[in-house]
Amino acid sequence: MKKLAFISIAVLFISVSANAQLFQYGLKAGINFSSISMDEVTGITDGSQVYDLVTGESVAGYQAGLMTRVNIAMLFVQPELYFTTTGGVVEQVYESGTKELLDVKFNRFDIPLLVGVKLGPARVNAGPVGSMVISSVNELVEVSQDLETLTGGLTWGFQAGIGVDLFKKLAIDARYEGSLSQYGDSFTVGGMDHTLDARPSQWIVTVGYWF
Repeated sequence: MKKLAFISIAVLFISVSANAQLFQYGLKAGINFSSISMDEVTGITDGSQVYDLVTGESVAGYQAGLMTRVNIAMLFVQPELYFTTTGGVVEQVYESGTKELLDVKFNRFDIPLLVGVKLGPARVNAGPVGSMVISSVNELVEVSQDLETLTGGLTWGFQAGIGVDLFKKLAIDARYEGSLSQYGDSFTVGGMDHTLDARPSQWIVTVGYWF
């Protein structure tokens, strides 16, 4: 059902985009800085060394795709469809003090549906975003085989931010994206369950062009 809903939204987006007489449409691209949130996991042994797992620094990615907008006086509805690369890093910290970085990277399609208010050229907007992972790199499976399923299915998040429209053609946006559903709720190490929200949260900066 989730995949069917995602496909339906995508078809609706394309249909809306095709009707340029009623809707604005354009292209957008930008960069993001994302990270994975997890509880610190301590005292893991690999048979020879003991280490902890902690959330690492954010990583940079990019996105590119399409945007449309329906204007209703000071209000607007803005569906978008784009490809994005995102993920994060988990640090494997050994008792000796050495560190190894475990990468978790996702390639996915995102469909935000934002509702906003225009204040002159400035805008404020927020709304849900559905994400479908199409490929991934997941080095956390070296720690727990539970995480093999970490990238499955459609997940949901939210976006909120501000923007400005310049010269009626350029759209500049800054947004925060958070999680509403998870790629994985928990994983098991040493017989104990640990919480994990592997749907990356991220800061996004984009530039768009309206046709």
